Amino acid sequence: MTSVPKPLKFLRPHYATLKSYYETMPDSELKKLLADILSVLALTMSAEGDRESLKYRLLGSEGDIGSWGHEYVR
Repeated sequence: MTSVPKPLKFLRPHYATLKSYYETMPDSELKKLLADILSVLALTMSAEGDRESLKYRLLGSEGDIGSWGHEYVR
């Protein structure tokens, strides 16, 4: 990704912690929003071939994926 927002850069070291927390959260709108964040972080943090970005995107909020930008969609 060519430009990553600063808050996401600061969250990168906490990726594993956020994933663990996500698994313990009750189903809610907040959990969907965290899944969206994890989806973006997974673009650079997940292991090759894990498809965690897709996993968390499907678990996240529904909406127009095109609005997330062409870098994410690619």
